[in-house]
Amino acid sequence: MTNTTQVPKLRLHHGSSAMAISQSEATDCPKTLSYEPVTIHAAPKTDLWRKPPHTDIDNAPIYLISAPIDLHKFHTARVTVSANWSSLYDQGGLALFIPDEDLKKWVKTGIEYVWGKPFVGTVATSRWSDWSLVPLPESAGGKVTIQVERETKGDDRVESLWVYIINEETGEKLGIREITWFFRHDVDSGEAIQEDQSRTLLVGVYGARPTVPEGEGRENEELEVKLEGFEVTLFDD
Repeated sequence: MTNTTQVPKLRLHHGSSAMAISQSEATDCPKTLSYEPVTIHAAPKTDLWRKPPHTDIDNAPIYLISAPIDLHKFHTARVTVSANWSSLYDQGGLALFIPDEDLKKWVKTGIEYVWGKPFVGTVATSRWSDWSLVPLPESAGGKVTIQVERETKGDDRVESLWVYIINEETGEKLGIREITWFFRHDVDSGEAIQEDQSRTLLVGVYGARPTVPEGEGRENEELEVKLEGFEVTLFDD
């Protein structure tokens, strides 16, 4: 394992090009990785989505941490996302990838614009994607702080990844989604896997504009997604 405590930088990728990072060895990072605000410009027809029988789109712009993280050490990731959401499926937030056999397993969560308003949307993808939506209060102004967190029971790290909405004023966490299988390769009958079987995790922030905006002259209009307070924490071991 590389002996460094420097915070890896963020690098812009587009879809599947991100998986090249996973070929590197997991880096011994600081326990907290904090980043300055970034803005992503997402062109029309960009997305991260896999639906049967043949749809597999992964050309969304993603700022990824430039080194893979040891899956067993990952604890939380958080970001505040906002934009001028206006076109169907406009979206942005957190993105996490696990290279797994010959598949790319991933989760994205943040804001998604549907039915004329922004929702908190989460997509979890193994062989195929599923999708869930949670209403966002109008008072939020199309902005939300979202956190993903590995579930623990006592001192044990278990299989589930939880998605939370964070109240910025009180710090209260509202659980909106449990993804039960996300860490399944990191546990074996309740025990952590051996070090030589360890897997890596790619973590970042993304934006996407799957549809073309309606209106004359808007065919190439990009979605400007603001991502603030991006922070990743690792277990202290």
